[in-house]
Amino acid sequence: MLTSEHEDDEVEELYDIIEEILEEDGKGDTNTIIMGDWNNVVGDESYRNIVGPNGLGRKNHRSQMLINFCERNRLIVTNTWFRKSKRRLYTWKAPGDRSRHQLDYILVKHRFRNSVKDV
Repeated sequence: MLTSEHEDDEVEELYDIIEEILEEDGKGDTNTIIMGDWNNVVGDESYRNIVGPNGLGRKNHRSQMLINFCERNRLIVTNTWFRKSKRRLYTWKAPGDRSRHQLDYILVKHRFRNSVKDV
């Protein structure tokens, strides 16, 4: 995903491209898994069966974009549904080892939620 150096419009365009791919290939019984560095923090608070209570940190500026994308496409952020120690949650640490963030997420269709056993 694009970094904070890019405009929100550019990020939304990328979400649109991913959404087009989902519409073509992700219909019906296809268990679609999308994973990568989303460059945002969805936080540690549950949100409408999309984000679970076990994330890391507080939402940032672009977290709502990812949540809206998941909501439109009936996806869940699987990383946030499994209880782990904080040292197992972060996926990036700032230079100098000062702060740690969870920026990488694995998204799965809500329909296939029960097939995910651990993240």
